[in-house]
Amino acid sequence: MAKRSTDVRPTVCFWCKAECGLLAHVKNDRLLKLEEDPDWPIKCYPPTRGCTRRKAATEYFYHPERVNFPLKRVGERGEGKWQRISWPDALDEIADKLEKLRDQYGPETLGASGGTGRTHDEYRARFFNLFGSPNLLGQERICYGPRSIVADMIVGMFPNYSVTKYTKCIMLLGSEPLTARPMAAKAILEAKKQGAKMIVVDPCQTQSARMADIWLPVTPGTDVALLLGMINVLVEEELYDKAFVEKWCYGFDKLVERLKDYPLKRVSQITGLSQKQIKEAARMYAKNRPGCCIEGEGLEHAFTSTQALHARWILSAMCGNLDVKGGEIQYGPPGIVPGRDMELWERLPESQWQKMIGADRFRLSSYDAQQIINTNIVKVWGASVNQMYYQSECHTPSAYQTIISGRPYPITALFSTHSNPMVTEIATKTVYKALKSPNLQLYVVNDFFMTPGAELADYVLPAATWLERPDVWTFCDYGSYIWARKAVVPHILPGEYEHYRDFDIWHGLGLRLGQQADWPWQTLEEAVNYRLKPLGYTLDTFPRVIIRDIRERKYETQGFSTPSGKVEFFSNTLEQLGYDPLPKYQPPPESPMADPDLAEEYPYMLISGRRTITYYHGEWRNVASVRKHHPHPLLQVHPKTAAKEGIKDGDWVWIETKRGRIRQKAQLFDKMDPKIVHAEHGWWYPELPGEEPWLHGAFESNINVVLSDDPDHCNPELGSYPLRTALCKVYPAKPFGV
Repeated sequence: MAKRSTDVRPTVCFWCKAECGLLAHVKNDRLLKLEEDPDWPIKCYPPTRGCTRRKAATEYFYHPERVNFPLKRVGERGEGKWQRISWPDALDEIADKLEKLRDQYGPETLGASGGTGRTHDEYRARFFNLFGSPNLLGQERICYGPRSIVADMIVGMFPNYSVTKYTKCIMLLGSEPLTARPMAAKAILEAKKQGAKMIVVDPCQTQSARMADIWLPVTPGTDVALLLGMINVLVEEELYDKAFVEKWCYGFDKLVERLKDYPLKRVSQITGLSQKQIKEAARMYAKNRPGCCIEGEGLEHAFTSTQALHARWILSAMCGNLDVKGGEIQYGPPGIVPGRDMELWERLPESQWQKMIGADRFRLSSYDAQQIINTNIVKVWGASVNQMYYQSECHTPSAYQTIISGRPYPITALFSTHSNPMVTEIATKTVYKALKSPNLQLYVVNDFFMTPGAELADYVLPAATWLERPDVWTFCDYGSYIWARKAVVPHILPGEYEHYRDFDIWHGLGLRLGQQADWPWQTLEEAVNYRLKPLGYTLDTFPRVIIRDIRERKYETQGFSTPSGKVEFFSNTLEQLGYDPLPKYQPPPESPMADPDLAEEYPYMLISGRRTITYYHGEWRNVASVRKHHPHPLLQVHPKTAAKEGIKDGDWVWIETKRGRIRQKAQLFDKMDPKIVHAEHGWWYPELPGEEPWLHGAFESNINVVLSDDPDHCNPELGSYPLRTALCKVYPAKPFGV
């Protein structure tokens, strides 16, 4: 058979959220390399051409340790004994077990953890809603979920990262786009060239903070107090947009009354910032309009995440920055079939929604909250946005506790889809105990490699990368663009690999469990074409990317999609759910402010979740050409702290909380308060053995081992958990492996 010439196929990368346009060089259905597409209109910083992951594409895709065929456990969990099994047999056996468990315990007995929203979560949610379970787990309570829920609730539609050349002031709140949001980073740099001012709120001096006009090194967990202080300055000095506030904002008088609790003297004491710094930041933001905020996980990982995000949107609205060029543009539904329609979330009976783990306590993530928020969005915009899964998932830490305890009902089956929960979920010891529990009668992992969690599974199903599947992406229906792509290489190459797409797995299980009528598509390509049909396109005809037009001030004709039709300084939704309708500051339960006695023993404030440009969360540490750029986990320690504790730069260091200890290498860093230490997340050691007790080093340097999953430490409204506010001590450790 004659060999084909090399094909160059345009695609869009999804190895992170940069969404870079690439050209895939393919020959005989094999990937040769990925190159930057110079014609892709959405630019990033750092530039795509320098990306280590792009350069390592074939090393990743054809990695000798990649899972290429379904595996079934034949020994004890964690023993490392497996046998290859066919896809039909694997799906038959899993479906049979699920049916028996559902019959015995009810459909809510099934749970599934997900990753970072780069897979087809809508089909997993569809299967779950038809199966009858509300218990989808994942990262959404600490990544993107809080941002989008609070924005939808307060301003009626999440404006997704709207910095443009028209932006006059940028404020970063617990966000570092230069390592975490390359598209936003490029837009920020372009705005700075046009003279935009920039304020960075972060306890540590990031790259963005170094080029900011004002850097506010706030005490961890006190962002909401800072924002209320800035709002107070706007009110006292009459720097706010009076016309917009009077006509389009609800609850201003009640907000002013609340602000009496936050005079600058008190805010200064709480945040560790001077009154002068707070005033200067407020004035800069108010006087340079339009402005735009970019909030990140620094806010979402806090005990007061809901309150801080609420205050962030009040500040934006006070300055009239909503739905104007250079401000916070609300694009609205993009016109494709919405993700929620694909999920069939309305097919899950309300009685089952009420069983969702954590819904009774963390009600802003509940079905009841979504009914309020989504009803208003559909009423104003004509269609829903986002996916129910991203805004209403069960409380993940509580779900693992439920597996262990069997209360309030048994969770006996669990899927982990591209999520590596032994590394990426908080309280690793609890996760481990749940995955090893005899109460968990079925554990299925769908992933690319044998992660620590996969080593504890009953079945491991090989996953398809973004290169092997078609897609359409609109940033959960909020984005300023729509792109679609075909697969560039096959997901099955007979004799070499059989990687199923998410759709293939959930569709296959659905057909085996009586859902045939609700899976009208036989392939993922058919499903994507169905979503594109309202726009008049298919995967074959879509122009690759559509940049959406900006229409300003849509609220003037339609209002805001909130209960009042206005921006809700005083939130009717929060009040209806039984929460304080106005933002307020509360100290994190594990902090020097709330627990001074504990701080005596554990004197340092531990921030975790630090990003690196090399990796994406827990991925890529098994790819040698990538790992060499960042071979060890790093803990930033102030030189004064290091000297006090006998630590030198490059030493291995124990990080200990009252829940245990792990070790990382010290990196001396003087651009933060000496009372803070700053740890990286996502660390495991793929080079270590997979069987127990090693589990690829999941307990060695993984910061989640030492963090709290106590529901009392979680945000009361959303249940987001405290990854940025723990108390610890640090001291020298022996080198790793000794």
